[in-house]
Amino acid sequence: MSGKQLTGLLSEHTVIPPGQRSSQVLRAWFSDRLGPTFHFDSHMRDFIAAADGSTTLADALDLWRSTRDAAPKDIDPQFELNRFTRDWHSKNPGGTRADMLTAWTRHRSLPTDRRDRI
Repeated sequence: MSGKQLTGLLSEHTVIPPGQRSSQVLRAWFSDRLGPTFHFDSHMRDFIAAADGSTTLADALDLWRSTRDAAPKDIDPQFELNRFTRDWHSKNPGGTRADMLTAWTRHRSLPTDRRDRI
């Protein structure tokens, strides 16, 4: 569902309209309030997508703060690279992106029934 998107001056009292996307306008506003580590994680994307006109940006800030210690949600199967990347980096914390991409290429070269989750 697509609807009116937030633009211009935003505040904690701004109501999130139905159909709002995780836009660059929202990213800039959240980054200004929460710092450079802000990103649209699955909790925040789901919250924004579920907006029905009864929640505000203050509610979104509260959600962000309350989910910082929450375990990451599972990544849906169609996002195989994202799942692989998260799993690989958790097992190889000092690994580089280039190392991960090499492992990804090797992983993708296997038949699907021989691919293990990292």
